[in-house]
Amino acid sequence: MTRIAVSTLVLVALVAGVAAYFLTGSLLGSLPPLGWGWVTLPVVALIDVLLALRIRSAISDGGVGQDRSQMHPLTIARCAALGQASAVLGAAAGGLGVGLVLYFAPRLGELAAASAELPPSVAVLVSGALLVGAGLFLESSCETPPSDDDVGGLAQST
Repeated sequence: MTRIAVSTLVLVALVAGVAAYFLTGSLLGSLPPLGWGWVTLPVVALIDVLLALRIRSAISDGGVGQDRSQMHPLTIARCAALGQASAVLGAAAGGLGVGLVLYFAPRLGELAAASAELPPSVAVLVSGALLVGAGLFLESSCETPPSDDDVGGLAQST
């Protein structure tokens, strides 16, 4: 599995931010308030970090294998996919937060909903950034360490 590209995360955040900015103006009266829905993002980020720490520990201790007492390699591969998905979700949430902050911040004095929606929008932005970091940390924790035989990808001289 290849690592997720930073350009992909930037593109997802950009699309989500532009969509949030322009759709908020046209759908503001029919959208429900953001409220506390953003709280799930840091919870997922915490789970990602805990999984990453557990996987790093298993890899460094040699506890990866198919024995019941070891962490199965397929579980690590699934965690890598979870890390990538978390990073993409975090980029989308962060972009959404940026779009909402850019929409509500200049309208604080003229729009009544702006003062109520700006703090949750900032929370979505920060939570999305945390989730991107945690997802990338989980993904990098699932990489196979280089073996002792590897010489940095260079051929050995004979």
